[in-house]
Amino acid sequence: MKAQRHVKTESENPGRALRTAAALLLVIALAVGGSACGGPKPSDNGGETPSGSAPAATESLENAGSDAPAPAESAAAPAVNVVPTAASKLKLIEKDTEAFTIQIPEGWELRYGWDGEKMLMLRAYDPATPVNQIFYATDMVPFMKSEAGARMYASTGPVTFSEAPILDPPTNETLFRKIPKLRDYYFNTIKSEATATMLPEIYDFELLEKLPASSAFSDESLDDSILHGYFKTADGGAEGECVGFASIVDLFGSSVATIYGVDVSYYNVYNFTAITGVKDEFVNYEQTLFRSFASLKIKQEFISKMLSNSEASIEQMQQINASISASYDNYNSAWLARSQAGDIARQKQSDATLGYERVYDTETGEIYKAYNGFTDEYTGQRYRPVTDDMYSRGWDGYIEK
Repeated sequence: MKAQRHVKTESENPGRALRTAAALLLVIALAVGGSACGGPKPSDNGGETPSGSAPAATESLENAGSDAPAPAESAAAPAVNVVPTAASKLKLIEKDTEAFTIQIPEGWELRYGWDGEKMLMLRAYDPATPVNQIFYATDMVPFMKSEAGARMYASTGPVTFSEAPILDPPTNETLFRKIPKLRDYYFNTIKSEATATMLPEIYDFELLEKLPASSAFSDESLDDSILHGYFKTADGGAEGECVGFASIVDLFGSSVATIYGVDVSYYNVYNFTAITGVKDEFVNYEQTLFRSFASLKIKQEFISKMLSNSEASIEQMQQINASISASYDNYNSAWLARSQAGDIARQKQSDATLGYERVYDTETGEIYKAYNGFTDEYTGQRYRPVTDDMYSRGWDGYIEK
């Protein structure tokens, strides 16, 4: 049973593959392939052709909270200093690599790598605020089942397995809490800095809500739920908000790999995805970032490269792109169906803590965070206090003195 592979670059040889028929069949269903444990080398490429379908429409803000159009501003109304948010100015542009195409926000960095078999990993992020990012990996291994299984490898098998993260219990919440261990594993055990730095810095993960999901692996997955939570960066210098999902699959079962009564097989994690933003500002970015994720398309010629080192069929591997689209649809349906009461409460608390009051523009429907006391000073009719439901929709800018 082999899981360790080192990511292939032009100067590196492909790593060792997990040649298990069950694994290949499951890879098909998820569209995200293979067992990989190597370290992708970062690459960059890009283009300038924005496209892509828009996410599900939300209720218009125009005239929200009012039964009649607001009167026009009088000539004597005070001038209002509006500063747009960075998120409101994002424009998606297409990046075209040898492996895939994806639309990412203009000015963001894109890093990606391939292990030589079926693990493709990518990370797109804002270099000015790296906590704003998209992370995706088709398949990662090994994730050990228990401390006992890891200890068994320490004395009888590859030492790399003994140091791998342990998913006990095998849930996505455990997975996201183990990201620090996963980063350490690639830094210090696999010695692949490229992979380690592509993994998101999600430390001290705090679950806010868990949403039911039905992915391509729903029949085989031990957990493929969608998580929403807060986190910190490695140095604690920034706080973020995250939506993440993955499918945890036990390909082997305990009957296949038991030594002295200990199950030494491991879990595969497919469609490992984390989409994150600055804490309490993620609501401004989420639709754009999920449009970006949904635009990911793996090229057929790259799929052929994957096939050259695997036993999967073309028909099976062609489901990769369909799986990515399905993951987005799965997220979108679950996210839109959820209760937004928690988001509203958190946004209100954030405004109170930071000294903002929220208003909307009755002419454009745009929402702004205004300095505390703005509504007491403002004598015009154009800007009015938001209604509760508007707190879940993000904001387009700030009103400053």
